[in-house]
Amino acid sequence: MRLAILTAVLPLATAVPASLTYKRAPTINDSLQVVILADTNRDGKVDIEGASDLGEGKKTWTETSGALFLPNIGDTSDRCRKQHQDSLSLVDCNDASGDMQWAPQYLAPLRTIPIDGLGMSAVGRISVSDPVARKSVRIFRPVYYWGEDGHGQPDWWVIVDNDMTFSAAELAKGLQLGIDARGPRGHLVTGLDTKSSKTDTPQTWDGRVTVTFSVTDRERSYTDSVMLRVAPVVTQNHLQPVAKVFTFLRGQNEEIFDGIAAAVKKAGIDEPVQETEGVGDFIQDLFETMYASMPGPDGSTISLPIILPAPLSTVFGKGSMKVASQIRSTGVGMITDVPPGTDTDTLDSMGNLETIPPYEHNGRSFPAGRIVMGANETAGRVPRAMSFVQAQEMQDPILVDSTWLEVQHVDEFLQFLPAKTPRKWSVMVSDPLAAVEILEAAKAEGHGDEPYTSHPPTGWRGASGTVNSNLDSGIREMNEECARRIQGTIDMLKRETGITDDEIFRVPVLYTKAYNPAIPSNGDFQARALLPSAVNGIVMNDSLYLAPKQWGLPNAAGTDTMEQAVRDAYAKAGFSVEFVDDWPFHLRKGDLHCITNVLREIPGSRAADALGSSLA
Repeated sequence: MRLAILTAVLPLATAVPASLTYKRAPTINDSLQVVILADTNRDGKVDIEGASDLGEGKKTWTETSGALFLPNIGDTSDRCRKQHQDSLSLVDCNDASGDMQWAPQYLAPLRTIPIDGLGMSAVGRISVSDPVARKSVRIFRPVYYWGEDGHGQPDWWVIVDNDMTFSAAELAKGLQLGIDARGPRGHLVTGLDTKSSKTDTPQTWDGRVTVTFSVTDRERSYTDSVMLRVAPVVTQNHLQPVAKVFTFLRGQNEEIFDGIAAAVKKAGIDEPVQETEGVGDFIQDLFETMYASMPGPDGSTISLPIILPAPLSTVFGKGSMKVASQIRSTGVGMITDVPPGTDTDTLDSMGNLETIPPYEHNGRSFPAGRIVMGANETAGRVPRAMSFVQAQEMQDPILVDSTWLEVQHVDEFLQFLPAKTPRKWSVMVSDPLAAVEILEAAKAEGHGDEPYTSHPPTGWRGASGTVNSNLDSGIREMNEECARRIQGTIDMLKRETGITDDEIFRVPVLYTKAYNPAIPSNGDFQARALLPSAVNGIVMNDSLYLAPKQWGLPNAAGTDTMEQAVRDAYAKAGFSVEFVDDWPFHLRKGDLHCITNVLREIPGSRAADALGSSLA
């Protein structure tokens, strides 16, 4: 299954009558037929000899047929970064923001069938009539460099607008073109000309474009068209191994940084951990890593990793600029179509977005997985990115209650793991009552007057209190309510995915009442993790998990009881655990997942360097 293409490819060639096969267009002595083709059947090439790209999807794009192309929104050779540095104009600059072609490896091919018998004055045009689509796509023609061996390679690219004409000689050879997009589905388009005036009211592009090929010869005109749609931008999921890790600027937390770097190296990742500067420590909240893909030649997939910055207005108000200056680069794009609001809602942080791996259930298929986000629909609090991910029409988001938590992010209690089962994934959730039982067992063994944690006292919000003092504070009742809220999410996942109890694993996480919650909750309380949240870690691959060091109470043998419980829980799910100390960040309401972000391997992808063969 070529997951990264995201949609099924049907055997369209078998459904097209042989009479529709063109080797060359008829001469002018016949009723002239002009033909423009794209990769309608999604096999990675344009078929100008047979009928495989002449199916239904040529005129009307559907989920199962019709050509795909990419939003070409990277920053090749850091051109934008160098020109704009830390100015806000950096955000709007990318490889597709002008009319130059900086990354032709991400173009999708368009071809016209050669036409014989045209008069010398015949002219052809390639056009897009819809104004929103016209401002959202770019079409290019190559200018070839011919080597000594007589073979030509595209040397540079010239943009094709609606007014460009092609000569009879060019039409006789057939046009070889490339198309890309200035943005993804949901791209916001401004500056449109209306009948009466020019408006700056943003119009939303749905990603569809109809490209028309017209030929005028001897006072007669002929046209053909092909429909394409920009590929959906979808989130990564944990079935994809980690390829690169980002984290905070090490500064005064060098030991924690070194712990992360050592664990990453142990996972077999050669790419060094990248430090980020000026974006705060909780980089998980700053952006979500996504990607878009289209079929490439010879069964390959051409993909572009794409960053979605969190639409936050205050602390991360310059987040898009920082992402553009440090994360976006050659071969990594960035979305600019989810602007921040006037307020800051913690639900808009990207730690509040997780992805269920691919699945099918009750007649619905999610080949790229499905998004889960925390929300409070009753109060009208829904993440601002919701409309953007819905516009991709691939990962129909599930909204769950996360507002019982002080920080209100789903990554504080929910996680999806690769599994060696027919489903290929399982669920890990926080188990508050199991954590309380560990405290109760310590009390029963005579440790009630000892500190509840092995971490040395650190003052304000640090390790204070004993096992007894926590148990006497109503912590069981608190965690019972947390467990009830988590069960609501589990029940939702069962209904939506078909996951069973045997595929749901639970890891102890101890919650306590938040000190002074400033954000409205979905109830009369808010909770925070008393010890580092074990579920707030990094799924590195299908067998290794990086968890925050627990600092639990040691038993008589000196073993950290909480860490052992975490190891046991993940072992049941098929994972070994490496612990990384993140205590200073835990005191600031974030753990290992919060202080890192990752790029994951894209299924079936390879370097997008095969445009020559795809146009040939």
